[in-house]
Parts: sequence; C-alpha cells; structure tokens
Amino acid sequence: MRSVPKSKRQYVRNFAPGLRAAKLKGAKGAPFPKFIEPSLATLAEKPPSGERWVHEIKFDGYRLQIHVKQGEAKFYTRRGYDWTPRFKNLQAPLWHLPTYGCVLDGEVIVPDDDGVSDFGALESALAKGGSHHLVFYAFDLLYIDGFDVRRCTLLDRKLVLAELMKDAKPPLMFSEHLEVDGKQMYRDACKMKLEGVVSKVVTGTYQSGRSSNWSKTTCRKRETFVVAGIAYKGNKFDGIYLGREQDGALTYAGKVEHGFSAELQRDLERKAKPLLTPRQVLSPQIKKPKAKWLKPVLLAEVEYRALTGEGKLRHPSFKGIREDL
Repeated sequence: MRSVPKSKRQYVRNFAPGLRAAKLKGAKGAPFPKFIEPSLATLAEKPPSGERWVHEIKFDGYRLQIHVKQGEAKFYTRRGYDWTPRFKNLQAPLWHLPTYGCVLDGEVIVPDDDGVSDFGALESALAKGGSHHLVFYAFDLLYIDGFDVRRCTLLDRKLVLAELMKDAKPPLMFSEHLEVDGKQMYRDACKMKLEGVVSKVVTGTYQSGRSSNWSKTTCRKRETFVVAGIAYKGNKFDGIYLGREQDGALTYAGKVEHGFSAELQRDLERKAKPLLTPRQVLSPQIKKPKAKWLKPVLLAEVEYRALTGEGKLRHPSFKGIREDL
C-alpha cells in the first residue's frame, strides 16, 4: 500500500471495499495512478449470448474517469482532458464513498422525464458550465485503496464496486449488469427507446483501448462526424453539412436538418463563428452556394438509420457537439 501514508493506513483498513479488493485474484499493490486509457467496446450487429457474457444498458452521455483521492475528485474525459470544473454537483457525493482513494469508470448523463439519458440535454447542461441535473453511472472500478484491480475479473471488480457504492444516492449511481439473454435484453432496450446494450465477458480483465471483451449494440446507428459547414435558407438556419474522414480526405457524408433545439442551434452557431472560412474542406467539393464553410474542428454526434449507396446518411438526427473528443 505504497500510495497510502502510514498515518492513514489504519483508516484504510476499516474500509470494506478496499479489504475485499485486496483479497481478489489479480489485485496488485500500486501507487495511485495517473489517467488510464479507457477500455472501449467493439461495435457489433447483434449482442452475444451465453453464460460467458453479462449485459448493461448503454447510456447516451459522456464517458468519464473519476479519480477520488484525499477528499478531492478529478474528472477526465475519454481522451484524458481534465473537466473537473464542469462537474461540481458530483463532488460532494464522491467524498462520502468508503475509500481513501479510487478510480471509477462510467458515464455522465442527463436523464429525461422518463429516466432515459438525453445527449442533447447533457450538451446544454455542460455548455452552461455544469448542472444539478447531471448523473454519473459507475460501471467499473480500476483502482482502490492502494490496489490496482484491472487484472481482476469483471465480476470481481463489480462486486467491489457494488460494495463501494451500496449507500450512494443520486446523482451517483451504480450501473447494474444483468445475466440474461443478450438478444432479448437488446430487444427490450430498443422498445424502451434506450441507446442500446453493452455486453462484457464476465472473466475479462480491464484492457485499455478497443477489445473483444466489451461489445456494444446500438438501437440506431450512431457516428461522430466533422461539421464541414452550416446550411442556410435565406437568412434562416437550415442544418449542417457533415464530413467523414476517408483515405486522408474529408468526404461529404450528408446534411442534417433535424434534432436542433433553439438552444443547441445557438450554441452551434456560436462555436462555428470563429471557424468560418471562405473555402470548403470537403474533397471532392460540393455545390452549396448559400453554405457557410468551417474549418474542420467541430465534431457532431449524429444518429441515422442507414447509408445510401453513395455513403450518405439516411434520416439523420443531430444529437449534439462533442467536446470530449
């Protein structure tokens, strides 16, 4: 327990989650880590089935890695950006967790009136510098009280995580997993208009980067695109033009006209203003005389049903601008 000062070790021994973690096969004594590259799920056409897998709800939010240490919490995006100032409402609940220090992996969301995660509402909340509506769902544990548990099995990590969070209350939540048929859970998730399902190997260790241990199946296709330009009809906002990186170039992926609330539109145009450029970045170029072209900086999260034969999006809907990537 090299990361815990001698003066504090007597208190650490009293924390049940840390005691349980210390006994796990694969747990290794280690100093408190810096940002850890997260484990990423591989996109699948259908969810796997069998006793080898458990399944969790896929949330429509931002991936967060939270470092809780000595009464302070730091929040890191998927790429390792420190976004701590944006999550003030989550600080206090984390201080009450029974641990000297831990690293949590999970998703921050804003639920709608039915409890379903709403990516647009999350974007709006973060644009205002945070919100009391933010909720964090913890689905994995990477480190706790002097022990790196990434080499432990998924179920062992989640047992300790459940112990750690058993008395936690909103906005801090534990993401339950279900030992059910993956295909049935996926059908149920789509009927409930959820984002989809994440399936995980029960004996799998925590592997940074994309691996086959985690699989995701979405109810609608979803992708992140470059915002190449803004469409106008007269002086009225009429959507955005998207680009997809392909063979070193930015090719046209289609136009999105739906999914823009007044607030999301204003935020998009505000962020786009300093990026205006007279020359479009798409290759080959497209003819849109009333477009306002942008430098390829903004990233848009877009849902769609399918692709046309030319690779354009069918029935796309704007979900928000991604700042975490």
